[in-house]
Amino acid sequence: NRLENARLENGNLIIEARKNDFDQPWTSARLTTRGKVSFLYGKIEFRAKVPFADGTWAAGWFLGDAYVDELSWPYVGEIDVLECVGNEIDDETGSGINHASCHTRTYYFKEGTQITATSQVENMANAFHSYSIEWSPEGILGFVDGEHYFTYDKTADKLEWPFNEPQNIILNLAMGGGMGGTIDPELSKAQFIIDYVRVYGRK
Repeated sequence: NRLENARLENGNLIIEARKNDFDQPWTSARLTTRGKVSFLYGKIEFRAKVPFADGTWAAGWFLGDAYVDELSWPYVGEIDVLECVGNEIDDETGSGINHASCHTRTYYFKEGTQITATSQVENMANAFHSYSIEWSPEGILGFVDGEHYFTYDKTADKLEWPFNEPQNIILNLAMGGGMGGTIDPELSKAQFIIDYVRVYGRK
């Protein structure tokens, strides 16, 4: 509910993390379509510009509608389409790494078995790029600017393929954490800028 952390500006969605704000070390925002609209199969595309300071952790991802609490994850499935951290982005060029992953009960990060891939993205901090998946009953393909680099095709049973149930979209900018790492002490704010999110149905 705070425009300081999430707002529309110049036609873009801005998610902004702010230091020493609202009586907290950091504030930010997490936006979700949960309870509003969910998706099953199709092409989903995020066009975004990511922050590059150390400690930032920007993400556009999916979580199964059946999620109730930590015990229901990763059984419900998670699809990470856009995931990057500032400490992997070059300060001078703005180029860095995007991560795409799928988490299921059979393959997930707490057991070190997640199926993931990375893509080098030129100037991802200063220019908009397209991060997308194509999701079908046969598997999930990941793309950056139309270039395929990620495949998840484990469909033997529900423990490795919960992706035949609806999922909702989440956009968030986290600070620190297990993947974000140490936050730059000189940083006072960071912005995750989303040009659009598009969902294309599957015939």
